[in-house]
Amino acid sequence: MIKIVVDSTGYIPKEVLERHDIKVVPLKIRFGNEEFKERDISVEEFYRRLVSSKELPKTSQPSPQDFIEVYKPLLDEGHEILSIHLSQKISGTINSARIAIDTLKTDRIRIVDSQSTTFSLRFLAEYAISLIERGLPFEKVFEETQNTVKRIYNRFVLYQLRYLVEGGRLNKAEGLLGEVLNIKPVLSFTNGEVKVESVARSLNRAKEVLLKFVKEIFDTKGIERLTIIHGINRDVEEFVTKIKETGDLKVEKLLCGAVIGVYGGPEWIGIGILGKS
Repeated sequence: MIKIVVDSTGYIPKEVLERHDIKVVPLKIRFGNEEFKERDISVEEFYRRLVSSKELPKTSQPSPQDFIEVYKPLLDEGHEILSIHLSQKISGTINSARIAIDTLKTDRIRIVDSQSTTFSLRFLAEYAISLIERGLPFEKVFEETQNTVKRIYNRFVLYQLRYLVEGGRLNKAEGLLGEVLNIKPVLSFTNGEVKVESVARSLNRAKEVLLKFVKEIFDTKGIERLTIIHGINRDVEEFVTKIKETGDLKVEKLLCGAVIGVYGGPEWIGIGILGKS
């Protein structure tokens, strides 16, 4: 049987994990001398500590041993494993997975680089499960899931840039300019890296750019799934309403936790789309 493994940045709901028996390898977060596995600190507690902390927390990837502890029992039971993770260009998570595979000396594990994070992991995991339920063989499931990465589109806006800058994911000069001029960069994961797609003169204008992006994908690619990813900002429902005006869309919401919150900050909003093409 084929089993799915993801890392904790997918923030896949517990009921989905249990229903499909998806295994999770957690990333880690450190506040000063305190280290937590991501799933051991609640989203509410994390954001409370984030906004009150003078020093930003640090994140770290799972160790190879963390992967071995998940992989080995599945291999011992005779399963094949599809392991789906956040981009290797922003985290060493995939590298740890590869070391674990080499240590286990197995050819029954395949890794899918989502080229982004959060929504992509759930999109890809549930798509892979649909293929498994259709009875496709392991290599075909891997190939089709890998190809589906090309159908994932995204944009996001951070309300404050300091978290992304201090986390080393955005140039300091760009971040400083943005804060001083109240410029809001519209960002994307492109080829696995964070890229500035455009800039807007205010948060409202940045949101308009996101809405136009949804309309463009809706008109040119078609939309199979759409997820609003966000922090603890209070404007999410209003944004969902505006998204639904684009067309006949079911909009999912995903409150992201600790690892993504370290870089995104407490308030941000983004769009993840699985296109029909």
